[in-house]
Amino acid sequence: MSDQGNYEYFVKATPPYTQERPSSLWRRSGDDWEFLSLLDWGWHKVKGTIEHVPTPEALHRVTAERAVELETDRQGWVRYWAYYGDEEEWRDGEEPTTVVRRRRSPERIYDETFMRDNRWQPDSAVFEFFDARASRPPYLVDISADEADRLLQEIRGVTGATEL
Repeated sequence: MSDQGNYEYFVKATPPYTQERPSSLWRRSGDDWEFLSLLDWGWHKVKGTIEHVPTPEALHRVTAERAVELETDRQGWVRYWAYYGDEEEWRDGEEPTTVVRRRRSPERIYDETFMRDNRWQPDSAVFEFFDARASRPPYLVDISADEADRLLQEIRGVTGATEL
């Protein structure tokens, strides 16, 4: 962020997100807006890139220093869940079978599951869990990145799987 002095910075923090843990990071120089992609971790111009730009009411100004903190804390943007086949497995005290995660970037939502080949791969588990129409959704329990790492070490014997 060597050019941070040329920009004003903002976070989007509509519920359930907060200014401390926002859903996205934005900056502007004059009338030119950019967003931080939570997929490739680079800044992208809004014009011609995304359809849904936040309303001014959803944005909160932050300092350049806070913007740097948010930009460098990649894990702060990611949500992790322990994955169970269904709620009954969780209630019966069975162990989760894997971990899933979501990055909600301005250009799209990106959901992944840590698969048997020990790689993160796109998957619909998070969407299915939150979709009221799913006939047999998985059951997900919200966990921290540290807990996700611990679980994947325990389940798959892999360390550092949550590194971004």
